[in-house]
Amino acid sequence: MASRAFTPQRLALAGSSPATLPAAVVIALFVLLARGGAFLTEHIDSDEWSYILMGADVAKGHLPFVHQFDLKPPVVFLLFGAVIATFGKSLLAIRLIGALAVFTAAFFTFLIARRATGAWPALAAALMSVALCSGTLGLDTSSELPAIAFMMPATWLLVRRETVGLADAALCGLLVSLAVLTRTNLAVVALAFGLLLLALSVMRPARCARHAWLAYGLAGLIPPAMLTLVYALAGELATFRLAMIDVPLAYSGQLSALDVLRLHAAQYYYTAQLAPLIYVPMTLLALAGMGASLPLLVRHRRDPDKAWFALVQWTGMIAVLASLLIGGAAYPHYWLQVMPFLAIFAALAFPAAARLGRLAPSAVVGAAALAASPVIAVLVTGTAQTVKLAANPDSADRSIRDAAQWIRARGGAGSPVWALHMHLALFYLDTPPLSRAGVYPSNLSRKAIIDTLADHDYVGHDEIGRIMASTPRFIVTDSMGRGRAWVRDAGRDIDGWLGARYRLARRMGQVEIYERI
Repeated sequence: MASRAFTPQRLALAGSSPATLPAAVVIALFVLLARGGAFLTEHIDSDEWSYILMGADVAKGHLPFVHQFDLKPPVVFLLFGAVIATFGKSLLAIRLIGALAVFTAAFFTFLIARRATGAWPALAAALMSVALCSGTLGLDTSSELPAIAFMMPATWLLVRRETVGLADAALCGLLVSLAVLTRTNLAVVALAFGLLLLALSVMRPARCARHAWLAYGLAGLIPPAMLTLVYALAGELATFRLAMIDVPLAYSGQLSALDVLRLHAAQYYYTAQLAPLIYVPMTLLALAGMGASLPLLVRHRRDPDKAWFALVQWTGMIAVLASLLIGGAAYPHYWLQVMPFLAIFAALAFPAAARLGRLAPSAVVGAAALAASPVIAVLVTGTAQTVKLAANPDSADRSIRDAAQWIRARGGAGSPVWALHMHLALFYLDTPPLSRAGVYPSNLSRKAIIDTLADHDYVGHDEIGRIMASTPRFIVTDSMGRGRAWVRDAGRDIDGWLGARYRLARRMGQVEIYERI
């Protein structure tokens, strides 16, 4: 009987099954089924439209920020620009960036978790991470997705062997740097991993190359150094500093860490109510895994490999969470950056459950049920939408594209168009925003952004007033009122201004087009 006891080793099947390639195939298939139904959906998140507009400017051969501004680091714009330059105005190609990023992050989540839990719990973790990045959040190609596609391979390099060599440390530093240049807040993770390597090289020199921390730091300097050189040669170093340092610092000072924490807690509460089968099981499993990992840290001399593994995961997760608290804003899609780490902790709940003696079979079944819940919930919904789209690609709503075509047919392709919302229309029209700071329209009303840009003579202090005074021929907004709302919040009578000078010329789905009288 003892030989047939329920043990972590039996649960993991010695880590040999599923093999890496079959696991990758399963993850890829799940990504396609979960996300495929949204590949042609125009309206998921308005941030993505701004990335597309910035990418379109890059595709014309311009450096990010020189001609127009959005509050993100340059890598995401360079990535979008490369895709647009290669595939043209393809929303499918843009969405495939997101799908590839989710697959990459999930696959390395599998490889990381397998080091500590065996293959089956690791595969569950990978699928959970896909579900959490493809459920109520993440179906658009947000900047968080490429960021975690860089971050998770970097994390894997720290735990893939018993010792951290110079090459692993250097490549880790390079990948973390690219993640930071995709999401600036991840600079906290870059610092945390660097300090972790420094401490390991001093306290456990047998487990870490003596100069691993230095290799990590020097390699991490390569991407920003190259960008700095490019901007310096173009005579735009001041613009690069403005976009990468001055504006982000001003923006991050809008809210205190406590205010941000309160907002995230409230948003999690309401998001979990909207999708309880996705968020509640993952939260419970992750908390169980965190609890199970604490003894590994305490008994680090007994099993230094597992202690190091747990320490890296805790460091990554805490650093991401800390970076969110000092970001000056709180939005649910920010959570995508921490989802892979939570999935890894969720995987640790399985071997912990298998160590519960007589309760082990029931505990493992319970953990499996919790892990299956978000996967099944997303799979059912996503597969139905993917099959529907595959059967009839024309079923996708293309209201924004149709609105742009209507404006073009009215001879408005070269006319001034002010997009208060639904600004993807500018991409279809091949026309830039009416303000360099208006790629994301409501940035014109955010004092931390507009005042900092104006103080450096990038734009004027009253871009909204300037645009309204110019009475553009067309106004593009939405029927839900989001476009008008941010202008009202800026203290402008947008309703009276529209009523006096414009007529509602066309409504297509949720897109409204006003034409100057």
